[in-house]
Amino acid sequence: MQMNQPIEPFSVSQSPQPHKFFERFLPNDLNVLADDLRLRYEKIESAELLGVTPLGEYESWKESNSVSTMKWRQYNVFQFNTPEIYNLYLAVRDMAKEACLYYDLDFNDQKFLIAGWFNINSKEKTGKLGWHDHGPAGAPFFHGYYCVNAEPSETQYVVFDKKISNVNKNNRAILSEMGHPHAMGDWDWEGDRITIAYDILPLSEVQQFGIDQEQHWIPLS
Repeated sequence: MQMNQPIEPFSVSQSPQPHKFFERFLPNDLNVLADDLRLRYEKIESAELLGVTPLGEYESWKESNSVSTMKWRQYNVFQFNTPEIYNLYLAVRDMAKEACLYYDLDFNDQKFLIAGWFNINSKEKTGKLGWHDHGPAGAPFFHGYYCVNAEPSETQYVVFDKKISNVNKNNRAILSEMGHPHAMGDWDWEGDRITIAYDILPLSEVQQFGIDQEQHWIPLS
């Protein structure tokens, strides 16, 4: 996940194909998943989750006011051992295979790795993610997110320099090529806005990050 883009964001994707959101609806019990993520949020906040360090003064994404977002590099949500996360992993893998067909890529040749984290925001804490992107331009680099509790709200995208809104639906996962900046839209309801986000990159790209990030990535096989 790269740092915030300028106020006037623009697409950097060079893909010749029209942009597409791939989507899957999951059968998860969202109350169970939300409670589990809140528990893990508390453990991240208190630095009790394995590998997570205490909050520092200069955390990335501090403007989100979500500790699990700030610490996104120090864990991988797909290593949470729950049926709901397993279901999401399968759905993301399925979307990645569909995306490869759409962009004329060989899924197996890419040797994809995936990293994931979760965001818990609320109107009361007055924090959210502004305009940002997640990495290199276009396919085979992919990003997406899954709504645990995000209705009603929208996520704004700039797709080939045209602004569009993705209407969020609970229990729906989406996947899109990187290179199109996006930002959380405003919402006015009480309680937690909970999403799970994920990046998918080829092994050759992840290798450039060095060994210090190896535990953040797992195979998407």
